[in-house]
Amino acid sequence: MLEVLDVGRNQINDSFPSLLGSLPKLQVLVLGHNKFHGSVLYQKYDLGFRFLRIIDLSHNLHTGCLPSRYFQNWHAMKVSKEEQSGSYNTLITFYFKLGVDYVISTQNFEYSITITNKGSEIIYPKILKVFRVIDLSSNNFTGRIPDGIGDLKGLQALNLSNNNLEGRIPPSLSNITELESLDLSLNKLSGEIPPALSQLTTLEVFNISFNDHLVGPIPQGNQFNTFDDTSFQGNPGLCGSLIYQKCRNEDVIPLSPPSVHSDKSEDEDSELIDWIIKSLGCICGTIVGFVIGKIYITDKYHEWFMETFGRRRTMRRK
Repeated sequence: MLEVLDVGRNQINDSFPSLLGSLPKLQVLVLGHNKFHGSVLYQKYDLGFRFLRIIDLSHNLHTGCLPSRYFQNWHAMKVSKEEQSGSYNTLITFYFKLGVDYVISTQNFEYSITITNKGSEIIYPKILKVFRVIDLSSNNFTGRIPDGIGDLKGLQALNLSNNNLEGRIPPSLSNITELESLDLSLNKLSGEIPPALSQLTTLEVFNISFNDHLVGPIPQGNQFNTFDDTSFQGNPGLCGSLIYQKCRNEDVIPLSPPSVHSDKSEDEDSELIDWIIKSLGCICGTIVGFVIGKIYITDKYHEWFMETFGRRRTMRRK
């Protein structure tokens, strides 16, 4: 039974092959870098890719809304804990003729694929069964990102970049607790970044650049403190410590209310200051008075002073 189908990087010009959803064991579907077009429609007669773990539809010409009905049906992506040592493989039997006898040799071959993860194209020589990826980037998908995508708790990588998606970033993405890479760049998303995304402690790559309509503060804490400004560029409405645009209330330090003790100390200080000022005033006045008396009275009018006060003092002695 077919488990892996990789026809990426060809020139296939067709609509989405929904008939493949009837394959009961298909787990890896790579159709990227082709010319598939039209909407990704859910067909009632198929199984809806129930066991799909990896899907790559990137770099095609798909239109319409994201396949939310398929998201609901991808049960294998909803499981977050599995044995990580297993990988997909197949057994191929070779028959060799040696004289009149045949020798049978069985070889175990591992599947390998090339997909975009964490911003780079990576060749996976082995596909771990725990590995779960959705790459719908570089198409013409429109509409909103459905909240139901948060039910896919087993995802490690989600790439919806370079489409025409609108609306808010769904807070339900914070439910994907094992998410390592989230790329929503080059869309038309609006609103604030959900603070709940800071709870994704496994997130290594986060890119929401060039959405233009995102606003508000960038969440802080956990993995968000490790991202640089390139993850948020092209969004003039964003602010925060990770980019040049700071939030208005970010540097405001709340002041604690004054205590009763501080009030008393302030009153005592003010009284002391008043006393010092008054004392200095008296001292200064005395000095100024002495100087003026010395210059203008005892020096300049010395004779008049002596005649007036000197004579009175002589008369009193007599």
